[in-house]
Amino acid sequence: MEDFMLARFFKKVPAATIVVPMIFAAIIHTFAPNLFVVGPMTAAMNSKEGLNVIIDITLVAVGSQLTFKRLRLALHRGLVLFLSKWLTAVVLGYIFFKLFGREGFLGISALAFIAAISNHNNSLFIGLIGEYGDEYDMASAAITAVISVPIFTFLTLSMLGVADITPNSILDLALPIIIGIFFGNLDKSFCDFLAGTQTYMMPFLGYAIGSGINLSAIFKGGAAGVVLAVLTIASAFIITLPADIFINKRPGWAAISIYTAAGNSVIVPFLVCDFDPSWQAYENLAAAQLGTVVIVSSLLVPFVASLWLKIRKSRKF
Repeated sequence: MEDFMLARFFKKVPAATIVVPMIFAAIIHTFAPNLFVVGPMTAAMNSKEGLNVIIDITLVAVGSQLTFKRLRLALHRGLVLFLSKWLTAVVLGYIFFKLFGREGFLGISALAFIAAISNHNNSLFIGLIGEYGDEYDMASAAITAVISVPIFTFLTLSMLGVADITPNSILDLALPIIIGIFFGNLDKSFCDFLAGTQTYMMPFLGYAIGSGINLSAIFKGGAAGVVLAVLTIASAFIITLPADIFINKRPGWAAISIYTAAGNSVIVPFLVCDFDPSWQAYENLAAAQLGTVVIVSSLLVPFVASLWLKIRKSRKF
């Protein structure tokens, strides 16, 4: 009876296999961070290094799905999401900076705003693929993975003359994907095997993501951080959602799911200030607000994507 109730609970929570472990780990990390840290093995599972290993394994699996047979459609879907997200970040970032300057509005600086809308948690996107997507969506995650590093933040801020791009960060992200693409095309059975592993990896990926989330960041970021998270998610509806629906001919859940912020977005203000110390007045507050965006967007986006699909199904548009 208990298993049946648990199964029903999981069915009611959007993307439960990744969201529930993530929330559980975030609560533990906030209130009792050492509860499950017994030795080096458990410490690794609750660390950033553990998350990076799981992400690397996941990216190999993602790359393996980008076979030559799927290449055209996967590239099409991934590039539409990639380019529309980039266009949104550039256009909205430019408008925000021109209207409000560096100080921004409601305590949200231009630095925090651009960093939030130009970042993406590809791990959560992969988790949602298991709930709503297909093998082509899984393959397209190799393209959207590029957004998960702070490249677009630097690209946008470079227009203002304050940032640079690190080639090593691109190579670090691309290498596991390239390895996956190579072996996935070399051996079909390897491709099929890794496609099945995604279902089982998601709870561990969710837990590892949650282990890096401290819910107290919501209080540090304040109400402005929550507002920034809402603005980040709302940005999906301007360019990316219509592009996903009308160009990709897809229901739109993928467009919404790439408007989260990855944990690495929090370090963007510090990196930018290394390039241009004139941003230092906004550094700490922007980092705190981005920490709030990471948490709030990770929790809200699965529910927003699920709600959007229900609306589309009920209204048939």
